[in-house]
Amino acid sequence: TVLAASVLGRQFGLSLLEAVAEGTDLGAPLTDLQRLDLVREAMRWPQPEYRFKHALIQEAAYRTLVTADRNRLHRKAAEWLEAKAPDRGGAEQAGLLAHHWLAASDEEKAAHYLTIAGDRARQEYALDEAIDYYRELLSILEHRGQGHAMALVLFKLGLALHMSLRFEEANETYQRAFGSWTPQEAAAGQPSATLRVATSFLPNDPDPKSAIAWPNIQLCMQLFDRLVEAWPERTLVPSLAERWEISPDGLHYVFHLREGLTWSDGVTLTAHDIEFGIKRVLDPSSPGSSVAIYFVLENGQDYYLRHNDDADSIGVRALDDRTVEFRLVAPAPYFMSVMNRPDAGPQPRHAVEAASTGWIETGGQVVSGPFRIVSRRDDGLTLDRRDGTNTPRPGNVRRIEFVRERVPDAVKPYGHDELDMITVRYSPRLADLMPAEVPDESMGAAGWSGYLAFDHRSEVTSDLELRRALAHAVNRDAVRAALPVNLVVATGGIVPPALQGHTPDIALRYDPDLAREALGRTTVPRTLAVACLADNEVLLRPVVDAWNEVLGLDVEIHTWTSEQAITPMDPKKLAPIYFTGWLPGYPDPEYFLRLLFQSDSRTNEGGFSHPQFDELIERARIERGDRGRLELFHEADKMAVADRVAVIPLVYGRSLALVKPWVHGWWEFGKSSVSFADLHVDERSPRIHGE
Repeated sequence: TVLAASVLGRQFGLSLLEAVAEGTDLGAPLTDLQRLDLVREAMRWPQPEYRFKHALIQEAAYRTLVTADRNRLHRKAAEWLEAKAPDRGGAEQAGLLAHHWLAASDEEKAAHYLTIAGDRARQEYALDEAIDYYRELLSILEHRGQGHAMALVLFKLGLALHMSLRFEEANETYQRAFGSWTPQEAAAGQPSATLRVATSFLPNDPDPKSAIAWPNIQLCMQLFDRLVEAWPERTLVPSLAERWEISPDGLHYVFHLREGLTWSDGVTLTAHDIEFGIKRVLDPSSPGSSVAIYFVLENGQDYYLRHNDDADSIGVRALDDRTVEFRLVAPAPYFMSVMNRPDAGPQPRHAVEAASTGWIETGGQVVSGPFRIVSRRDDGLTLDRRDGTNTPRPGNVRRIEFVRERVPDAVKPYGHDELDMITVRYSPRLADLMPAEVPDESMGAAGWSGYLAFDHRSEVTSDLELRRALAHAVNRDAVRAALPVNLVVATGGIVPPALQGHTPDIALRYDPDLAREALGRTTVPRTLAVACLADNEVLLRPVVDAWNEVLGLDVEIHTWTSEQAITPMDPKKLAPIYFTGWLPGYPDPEYFLRLLFQSDSRTNEGGFSHPQFDELIERARIERGDRGRLELFHEADKMAVADRVAVIPLVYGRSLALVKPWVHGWWEFGKSSVSFADLHVDERSPRIHGE
């Protein structure tokens, strides 16, 4: 066999590789030239093919080629793949392209594609694959002496290991990163650009403790720096913290702050402000909007539930002015992302205690971030760049002018260059719908879930059989026909597709017979009401029509206005069924399943309660294996959506913004986005900036 392989290699191997590299009809794209295995099932462009039937023959044929021939042919194969790649950027073929460019001895190209492949794999939660790509990339960067680039990849690798619950390896990787990391440099000269941004939801809550709607979270991220901050590709890098350590069991974190940090009023910012801020969120007399996130801290849940009144027992403590430690009750692969939340960062204890709520008022707010609020009115909000900020920023935006405008109404002034951006926003009460044809769109993955929620305390909607009947009577084909460009129909669980832990195809299928059978087991009245934002009625109309037709129900739609949506309101007062949604505050299924449905979660708005579900969530929280943890969350998603019908998933939403070509650097995912102080606006843009 070996002899035959050698002969075939000399006679056939070179000509085959030559043909492949020239793009001859041999079948493509290639699965891997290293094995010369051209498999029809993997092809995107069906053409005639050749295939070696024995691995020894494949290897021998390849190895008979001299190095120069291999390099030349791998280069031709890579160039051919680049030309044929459907996305032209090579993202789908990035791993294969990296292999060919590396075999062609082009380290620069190989590094480029390894970066794309690693980032893509991590964002799709193929974490083992991402780890392999990053490690191969690091060897290239180290050989080329690119220290800062190495540090950025090490932060990505550390995060992938952390998300895999491999905490000891993650910590070792982070320690390597700190030695090479250099913060970004401030923009040359004084920032001078003005950015005009249209939004249907004008930010109205600058307090990181209570901000929960995405526009308010984004506002707080401009006003308050955190220990770490998110960069593109969901990368986390140091911000106020210069370094940190993580224990091998993932239950103990220590962050070290940079020197010279101050608040906007000149008072020194210390680790005590971080301890104060998190305990302020957990205060049972006035808890933060997302208090359940911090139940992962020792005694955090007991303190909030008043089972323990000792605040010093909570698992956050300032060891000195520049060091803060966190003690967790269970491993949390999402904890580094929590450190990017405004309510996890420092809050100015001296100002809060001295001025109560006055410290957040315009003109008197004490902040740590790059911007401050300078004016607020009913139709607009203006932020100005601060001098002497804690973190250098490379962007040239001096002023942000938020303009309150419905998205459809903002398209025309955007087309006339009167606006630089339109942000298509989601909040629990307001979901913008974008027309199918939009210019300059920046579209993200399906990262948030829109669903029909129930008041589980209501005598009518507390009936499981009614909820099951309604779920089986949702015709998703009819819903799909009504969707705008930024929504896709939901057929899976409550965790959206862009997040780890998404469970596909578990939403109860459209089945009129099953729907009528379930309804027959109830004694509920045949008149129901469902509520939504007025602009979102187009989404509910196909649902209500199906309920009326299939179940013979008389269902009314009650609506609330955009003006009501930005004020505190309880949709359950309009109807016991209502359209709402949830956007991830950190990329983990726990953010959806625990915060929405666990019985003691403050954000369990519908009041769903099921002991077996609570037990399942607790098992998932303490699970120390990444695969076992995900399996438990999949089981919890199925229990909530398919078994108990706690909600009916209806759509998955995609982040969307219209961004003019002269604005560079915009990205967003979930409740995180670029700092506006990192954006760069071209000096020759059609709009006049800096007035």
